[in-house]
Amino acid sequence: MAPRSPHRNPSEGIKTAAPYEKLALYYKKIMEHVDYVGWAFYLNTLLKKHKREPSSLLELGAGTGLLAEHFKPASIKKRVTTDYSFEMIRMASPKTAGYRVTADASSLPFTGNFDMVLMTYDAINYLSKSKIEALFKEVFRLLSEKGVFIFDVTTEYNSLTYFEDAVDAEEWGNDFIVRRSWYTSRTHKQYNQFDFFILQKDGSYLRESEKHEQTIHPVSFYIAAAEKASLEVEGVYADFTTETELSYAERIHFVLSKKKSAKIRL
Repeated sequence: MAPRSPHRNPSEGIKTAAPYEKLALYYKKIMEHVDYVGWAFYLNTLLKKHKREPSSLLELGAGTGLLAEHFKPASIKKRVTTDYSFEMIRMASPKTAGYRVTADASSLPFTGNFDMVLMTYDAINYLSKSKIEALFKEVFRLLSEKGVFIFDVTTEYNSLTYFEDAVDAEEWGNDFIVRRSWYTSRTHKQYNQFDFFILQKDGSYLRESEKHEQTIHPVSFYIAAAEKASLEVEGVYADFTTETELSYAERIHFVLSKKKSAKIRL
């Protein structure tokens, strides 16, 4: 019998979690660098530019509801905030997020209409092409006749500039979080792996890991998917501006609405 190898499998003893299952606890600290106040101001700017004063809002992929704490248009009377991750959405404050629901954005459990549907911080990049097409059909079904759908996507330029091969670390009390990001141009996949090192009573650290995968789709795909779902593209803007030159945009915001007298094509 051959002797056992003295080399240990590097993945041995590492607990694997679903995306955001473990990250939810640390999410607010990790996102401290995000200017949610400025993002809320920008969304209000888009509403004003596109002449909308929504009274009801459905937010998709909202995470822990950090944007909801700042994006509070005076016209909003009804608010529903959703995320695919129960661990994330349960941490959102009902005072700002309104009704909190765990939901798959491509198959939503609602029947009423909303004046505004919102999906930010490149949450849509987590979806496959077929899921995005299903999402757009759901938006068409739920959006009021004069409603507006605003979402944003991250770009390949952003991935190549900041996340092609990057590593950073955060400290949380006695715990540590290491994030490694890499981009695969051939498949247009952006990966983010979070490793959590959690201090145990005996002084050792338990390592848990989450791997996140996003896909970078071209703008043309979103426009074609909107057309297929009978949604009109009112605007496509670079970063947090109303400029339409997208070549060096790190983030792109889309403003969509229902086509007048349109019926969705199945």
